Amino acid sequence: MERDENVIDLKDLTLFVYSKKLLVLSSTFAFFLLALLYSLSSPNIYQSSSLLAPANEQDSLSSQLGSYSALAGLAGVSLPNDATNSTTEAIERIKSFDFFSVYFLPNISKENLFALKKWDQESDTLIYNERIFNASSKKWVIQEPSKLQMYEKYKKILSISQDPKTSFVNLSIESPSPKIARDWLNVIILNINESMREEDKYVASNSIDFLNDNYNNTNLNEIREVISKLLQAQIQTQMLASANKDYIFKIIDSPQVAEKKSSPKRLLISLAGILLGFIISIFYIFGIYIFRED
Repeated sequence: MERDENVIDLKDLTLFVYSKKLLVLSSTFAFFLLALLYSLSSPNIYQSSSLLAPANEQDSLSSQLGSYSALAGLAGVSLPNDATNSTTEAIERIKSFDFFSVYFLPNISKENLFALKKWDQESDTLIYNERIFNASSKKWVIQEPSKLQMYEKYKKILSISQDPKTSFVNLSIESPSPKIARDWLNVIILNINESMREEDKYVASNSIDFLNDNYNNTNLNEIREVISKLLQAQIQTQMLASANKDYIFKIIDSPQVAEKKSSPKRLLISLAGILLGFIISIFYIFGIYIFRED
């Protein structure tokens, strides 16, 4: 008997849902319209991407000097460490607040990061949020955003990842303007190479001075031999940093001005609206049915 009742209930539920088909259709259509309006009101976002390859290849000098590590410690110097991965360090630097505030923010227009609303393709003009920035007077309507507020925007538009198999790095930036996205990506690549190159040149120069002093102050041939090899490594670092423009990353695929938007996905948003409207209406009708039976 319970099975018969369950079958009757299922049929009754199906008939009840069918009787409310107009509610389902109207609800689904309403959600579709809301999703469509939202997608149409959202500005186009363009993405510029670049494929980078690690450029700072080391010749495993530390393995060659492994037998001298104890003597190097007596000399007061340390051997190069292969565990330090310059590519990984560069990726983390690009994502850091320090890199953003020192190397990225001074090289861009702040309003393009914080107040840019959309790009008019026909007139090739930038349209700003008037409640934030006045394009005519080039002044902030609100208090100028802090570096931390700008940094939060930066993190949202930045995407960077490394392929564990090839070690290639994918770097991309999003913006309502495809030209700005391309230019910002070039700013990041240029400055990460320059900043780490200058830092390594500075460290290598100081290390060479330090090692020369230690070489002149010791009479032990074993320690002098270690210092000579360390000097060779530091001179090599200084030479590579001075001569190589692409010090950390070589550009495999250079940033381009995107011709097609990356978001919003208006078709997917509309389909999601249809699905959401249908599901909500079905659950609503099911709730009515349960309360009616109670």
